[in-house]
Amino acid sequence: MCAYALTGNVSGSINPPVKGWIILAVMLSMLGGVDALAKNGPRPAPVMVGEVRERLMAPTEMVAGSVVSRLDAKVAAEMEGRLVWLAEVGDQVAKGAKLAQIDDVSRRLEVDEVRASLAQVTARLTFFEKELKRLSSLAKQNNAARTQLEQTESDRDVARADLTAAKARIKLAQDRVARSVLYAPFSGTVAQRLLQPGEWAESGAEVMRLVNTEQVEVRAMVPLSSLGFVTKGAALTVQVGDVKHDARVRSLVPVGDIQSRLMDLRLDIDSSPWPAGQSVRIAVPTAQAVKTLTVHRDAVVLRRSGSYLYRVTAENSAERVNISLGIASGDYIQVFGGLAAGDRVVTVGNERMRPGQQVSVKGGAAE
Repeated sequence: MCAYALTGNVSGSINPPVKGWIILAVMLSMLGGVDALAKNGPRPAPVMVGEVRERLMAPTEMVAGSVVSRLDAKVAAEMEGRLVWLAEVGDQVAKGAKLAQIDDVSRRLEVDEVRASLAQVTARLTFFEKELKRLSSLAKQNNAARTQLEQTESDRDVARADLTAAKARIKLAQDRVARSVLYAPFSGTVAQRLLQPGEWAESGAEVMRLVNTEQVEVRAMVPLSSLGFVTKGAALTVQVGDVKHDARVRSLVPVGDIQSRLMDLRLDIDSSPWPAGQSVRIAVPTAQAVKTLTVHRDAVVLRRSGSYLYRVTAENSAERVNISLGIASGDYIQVFGGLAAGDRVVTVGNERMRPGQQVSVKGGAAE
């Protein structure tokens, strides 16, 4: 009856009972396939795993800081005068390149004047030296007075001193001409004009700001309470959004500001992904580091009911382990629960995993 009912709407030359038996055979074959699938189970879920490890970790406090250039100077005029030329804002200059020009016409005229004075002194000295030779020859023949010879010697010595002074004045005049040009003390970028062409620059007046954008460091003011936990050469994590970078402590000024009670911290940061002026956050330790069990952050599954992870057993099945979280540092976080160092935990593929599910390990988390 069942076979015939299944074939009641089938038309053709084959007898209805025969068609019913054919369909029944197909259905039994399909049921056999389902039984085989239930017997073998679903395919193992592909996952990536990490290892539970012991690490030295310390509680940290996020402190605001900034990326600053180690070479940031306001270049000042060394001689007073009217500015006739300045480099443009944004110009990249090499060390020793010209940054600004102060009008030096009067100073060049001073050089010409002192050179003329030098020529006069040289001529007078030449005359006295020749006169001294003549008088010395006459004195040997008793034809010249001793006082006249001594007077000529004195005049010659004075001329020599005048010559030395004239040469020094030339160097001073040339130095003033040279100081009428402002040169870059280091390679960098012109960040700001503090004076404009045509304005008068006093000696010592700031003319422009030069910043080296390659040599940068991180600067922050940190609490005095961290003094005992931050040492020179220690690695700290610097973060901007989701981008993290390791930096090492270059210097720490162990003197707190009277009002803020904060001290100056400087970090060396190699190949900085951020420009000078970028605000950052720095993870500063607030207690001594201790050895503790940690896992990669990706291994932790956060839910309203609590936190857990999946440990991979020796039979490659997923075992759910409820955990409590502690301090975090970088990509790793402290965990409390039924874990031991060396346990394998799922880091990728754990969001929809079920306890007891078979897994196929495809790789490990990046350490």
